[in-house]
Amino acid sequence: MRADEVIRKYPDIKIEELLPHFPRLNMSDYPELREYSWEDCHKGSMGAGDLFLTSEMANMMKLKKGMRILDLGARKCNSSIFLAKHYGVRVVAVDLRIDPSENWKRIKKAGVENYVVPIKMDAGNIPFAEQYFDAVFSMNSYFYFGTDDLYLLYLTKFIREHGKICIAGPCYSTELTKDTPKKFLYDPPDFKESYSCHSPGWWKNHFEKIDLVDVLFCEEHSKGREIWLDSIRWRIEDGHKLENFKQDVIMLLSDKERFITYFTLLAEKR
Repeated sequence: MRADEVIRKYPDIKIEELLPHFPRLNMSDYPELREYSWEDCHKGSMGAGDLFLTSEMANMMKLKKGMRILDLGARKCNSSIFLAKHYGVRVVAVDLRIDPSENWKRIKKAGVENYVVPIKMDAGNIPFAEQYFDAVFSMNSYFYFGTDDLYLLYLTKFIREHGKICIAGPCYSTELTKDTPKKFLYDPPDFKESYSCHSPGWWKNHFEKIDLVDVLFCEEHSKGREIWLDSIRWRIEDGHKLENFKQDVIMLLSDKERFITYFTLLAEKR
């Protein structure tokens, strides 16, 4: 199905027509998630990738039991719970919009109440001692606040020497320009989120120019497009209304060059 067909048929398009174009990620590619079903990996998700990305990022960070992790933009704490349960780390799960009392219920249900603390907090107002955390984890969130040139200067104050920062999120393979067609932007009508998404090269330079960290890895995810497609599949199967993600469908069906993708970055504080 082409993007123009979706536009022409909407709102009478049958959801079944979309399914072949939005395959699931293959669970066999994620041995760390063998205890989970595909549905479990998405349950409560507020962004693409969810436990798939979480498991990959955790492997990159080489987490050890007892480490203190700051999860910035933890949403419904899926990532925080996973890190605590599988790695024995202690997580401060930060989100500005999600009620920490609701997250606390999820944490207790998962049996990790001694490891995860939910906090409602702005990422620019971290109330912890300097060098308190061993690592910072941020999935599908860092681009909301971390594009500020001075933010990394602030964040690194709370990370110990040689502590890690691992972020992942949506990106474009190259930077947007004034000539980029609007069909490649995903959050109408103002496209604010899209304009905050950058290429892996932009992110690498953004971290390196501060000269406080070494970027160990920063690349487009090998399954970047597939992560996007999988997230649409979840929304379809979970019964979300097409009107709420129609632009995402049009965007992905329009993209024939893997322009819309995902990136992962791992940095170490000096």
